Amino acid sequence: MAVAALVYVDAVCEVTDDAESAQWARPSTVVWMSETVLSRTSVDERLAWRTAAAKGSKQVTEVQDSWDIPFHPKYKDNTRETLRDETFRSWRQHNAIRKRPGIPNNSSRPRWSLLADFADLFDPDMTDEDFSEAADQWRNKNMTPGAKLRALRALDTESAKHAVIVHLPDGTTRTLEAGVSSLIIKGVVEEWSHQRLGQPVLLAISEPGDKVHLGDKKTLQALGIKIDPKELLPDVLMADTNPDPVQFWIIEAVSSDGPVTNERKKALLQWAAQQNIKADDCSFLSAFQSRNAAPAKKRLKDLATGTWAWFADEPGHELAWYQIIPGSDE
Repeated sequence: MAVAALVYVDAVCEVTDDAESAQWARPSTVVWMSETVLSRTSVDERLAWRTAAAKGSKQVTEVQDSWDIPFHPKYKDNTRETLRDETFRSWRQHNAIRKRPGIPNNSSRPRWSLLADFADLFDPDMTDEDFSEAADQWRNKNMTPGAKLRALRALDTESAKHAVIVHLPDGTTRTLEAGVSSLIIKGVVEEWSHQRLGQPVLLAISEPGDKVHLGDKKTLQALGIKIDPKELLPDVLMADTNPDPVQFWIIEAVSSDGPVTNERKKALLQWAAQQNIKADDCSFLSAFQSRNAAPAKKRLKDLATGTWAWFADEPGHELAWYQIIPGSDE
């Protein structure tokens, strides 16, 4: 809505445009916009609404009444602070929007305008191919590697309508069902394991419906590990064969719930013992889509002692939860 509203009132400019000649908008321009207003596309209608929005909600109401459009904004007035302090600030960091200089922060004067190359990405006449090329060029020009990674993660999440292909450490692939959980598993196997483990080996991936994908079958047989879909299984079982003894990583992909809590850790250790895997050789990871994702906000507080957490949109970081003084919470 922010993009649509600013384009509607012509608040689009080049970075080199003179501030006096450019058109600017306020956050309230976005808050007061509606899809019904956006359908009134004549130059005169857009100019009338823009002029009213620059003055106040009373004037906007009058214009919309003349169009027989009730003034029922989709967003509340107090959401403009979030738009200004979070969305616009982030866009400005990525050169998507320009802030008019010389305007005090407490002023109600309009001060925001989309930068033209960002606004051009929303041209409805572009073909899919043209859009993909333009979006890639814009990201490469304006976004840091970390920001690009987050953007690509978001795109992966949106496009997770088809099977998710996971590339295993041994060069083979496994195809998982579409969904956030599969995307998290993909990140764990393809990125986390290569950064965290000296010599990663995928042993098993389990999915809902008693569906299990075995990785290195020879290693499983050599270790005497039997994977039974009817048993309690972790989402991912990996091994790091670099240390001696081999370290086993028991991993849960938390797309909605199910991190490694104390109870879950105890149950998984019992399962590991049945496979002749010693508790001291086990490490535990709860993998989330993002620190901002609802499951992380809800369940990070429940992580078991002596476990780690990883986030797919920040693959170079890891959180650890452990006792500073062993036995202090016994």
